[in-house]
Amino acid sequence: MHSPGATGGGRSARPRGFTLLEVLVAVGLMGIVSLLMYESIALTFKTREQIARIEELNHSARVALRKIMTDVSMAYLSNHVNRDEPSSATLFMGSDDSLLFSYLGHERRRRGARESDQGIVEYQIGRDAFGRTIERREKSIPDMDPGRGGSRETLVSRVKEFRLQYWDDKQEEWKSDWKVDMRDAVKEGKAGELGKYSAALTPVGSTLYKTSQDKALEQYRLPERVYVRLVLEDSDGLTYAFETQARVHMRSPLNF
Repeated sequence: MHSPGATGGGRSARPRGFTLLEVLVAVGLMGIVSLLMYESIALTFKTREQIARIEELNHSARVALRKIMTDVSMAYLSNHVNRDEPSSATLFMGSDDSLLFSYLGHERRRRGARESDQGIVEYQIGRDAFGRTIERREKSIPDMDPGRGGSRETLVSRVKEFRLQYWDDKQEEWKSDWKVDMRDAVKEGKAGELGKYSAALTPVGSTLYKTSQDKALEQYRLPERVYVRLVLEDSDGLTYAFETQARVHMRSPLNF
């Protein structure tokens, strides 16, 4: 007979653990989940970096285009010159990838500086460690040599394309260049006082005199609008295009 406290078969019960196969399967599943989580986090950071680069390029392009638009809108030519002893030149020399012009947007940054709102600005292609750039040169005191001197700054880097066009409202077409130089008007005797175009019947200061002079200066005018196309390239080789147009407010030479 068996005693009441004895177990059947005479064997005691033992708790079971995980087998080696089960442990390997669990570790494998954990590794797969960790890998998926890592790839997801890495993709998130990569997307975030890409968006940040696009935003930076977009900001750089907008700042550059806004500066170009502001400067071009204040371009001007002046007929206030001394034909015998000219001291400064006003001009607008534009090509398909560069622009040199006189403008009324200079800001005096040094107290006591003998400067006004008149200046010379030039935009052209340059280079840095990342490739092509757009350089802005400003000359705060206009003189007879606008192509030299002044201070330079890099407006934007990683430039893939920089293109300019000029709207001719008379011919109603875009042109790839626009060149007007009041030094030529001085040589032709059309700048300053009318010179060989003046007569006793058109005394200086009269309405007829001003009308005659305005007619003589018709060829010395600025384009109605300037089209700007800027294409930037990021570190991955992707390109982003930006376009705008700047309206020129003072198209005829100042003559009052």
